[in-house]
Amino acid sequence: MTPYDAQTSSVVMPKRMSSILSLLFLFVICFHAGVCHDGDDSSYPPSDQPAFKLSNGVSIPLIGMGIGNLPHERIPQVVNAQLRAGILMIDTAHASNNEEILGKAITSFDDSEGLHSNTRGGHPAGSEDRLHVVTKVWYTHLGYERTKISVRESLSDLGSSTRQIYVHMLLHWPRCDDGIPWMNCEAEEDNLPQRIKDAGPPPHLNKDSAFKQSWKALEEIYLEHQKLLMKSEKTGDGDIQPPMIVSIGVSNFELEDMRQLLEDKPRVPPQIYQGNSWLVFHDPYLMDFLRDHDIFFQVYAVMNGILQRKNDSPHAYNVLSGLSRELMAMVYSENKDAVITEGTVLLAYFLHSNVGVIPRAASSAHQQENSPQSLNVILPHLTSSHIQLLETAIPALMKGEDIHTSVSFMNGLSSPIQIHWLNPETNEEVLVSNTIHPGSVEVQKSQPGHRFVAYDPKRSIRQEFLVDAGYGDTQHFSVEL
Repeated sequence: MTPYDAQTSSVVMPKRMSSILSLLFLFVICFHAGVCHDGDDSSYPPSDQPAFKLSNGVSIPLIGMGIGNLPHERIPQVVNAQLRAGILMIDTAHASNNEEILGKAITSFDDSEGLHSNTRGGHPAGSEDRLHVVTKVWYTHLGYERTKISVRESLSDLGSSTRQIYVHMLLHWPRCDDGIPWMNCEAEEDNLPQRIKDAGPPPHLNKDSAFKQSWKALEEIYLEHQKLLMKSEKTGDGDIQPPMIVSIGVSNFELEDMRQLLEDKPRVPPQIYQGNSWLVFHDPYLMDFLRDHDIFFQVYAVMNGILQRKNDSPHAYNVLSGLSRELMAMVYSENKDAVITEGTVLLAYFLHSNVGVIPRAASSAHQQENSPQSLNVILPHLTSSHIQLLETAIPALMKGEDIHTSVSFMNGLSSPIQIHWLNPETNEEVLVSNTIHPGSVEVQKSQPGHRFVAYDPKRSIRQEFLVDAGYGDTQHFSVEL
């Protein structure tokens, strides 16, 4: 075992990093980033649900669940479990052909729990009954008329639910791209029903402007729904309405696509952007653009896109493991039923950054670790030191690279020195640098908590060094009399 390969039993925090008190953390998130709520919307989402206020004033839960790729027969059971766990946002897409199944699953859950004694037209028990659904227009339905058809079909299918549903309608992709292996523009167009073909020209033949026509369609429907909502609020009508579009946005758009969309000065700018978790760390220009234009970012591919590389990045994964153990020990007295795993810590990082998460969770174990309860219990305990560690470990996991601490040894003696690493399991001294000449410097990869020993040739001088720098940092040691 080499000094770089050796893993410490727990995450060692850099001593120069200071912690932020949990109360201060919550204060900053609430007032600086817009998670607090006011007015009539203050009771929703419920106080134990972290949420973000969109640019149009609508509060959207930060934690959701994705069902887009779930087998249809599994959806009722998974939706039932997730709603019971407190999930208030569900992500899907029109192309998944499951919106009607989702609507019926919501109604089935509500009926089984006795949450609604009235069908549509009755009064909901409270604003906490509202459920958010993110769904999307597929690229075969880009273009003004095709998009309107897709939206109408989505709202109709979701209308099978007796709960008030707030819909966030996104354009799934800016275009069909034959350069993406699983996209087949011609074949998908040929397989469309004739009524869709008749509604508008094939969008793959007009790739630069079809999505702009779609945006105009979304704007019109959104503004119509805003009028209906305002009328309902003005009249005090508390009846459950059909699914209402409360925000519009895009998914998988490149930075240039976003620029073009906003350069056209739309009546309603995008309020949500949904994209791969990779973008958070590896596309700073897009992230800056979204922040500058007050567009809420929601990530997918959190678990599979990051944790699947753990074997390639063992030390980076060990950071998440160490933090999960540390946080579990901290919150055990508060909630003995909390489940804190590497996945929980990962999701909590994005929530801390006011990035929405929509993990898929078919198994009960994953549903528990992704639940609002598990995430809420650790959020107040995240410190600046935790965040700095995660911002080093997560990008490494994404790339399948590992992380380390760099240590430099400067020989300040008049004779050469040797450097040995102390094996933490056996205390054996392992030679890692045979000769560092006087005045020379050598750098080694290491881990927080490792120890090294320096000797002169006669072993009359022995100096021991402890690595207490963090991952991604460099610590300098000098061997002197």
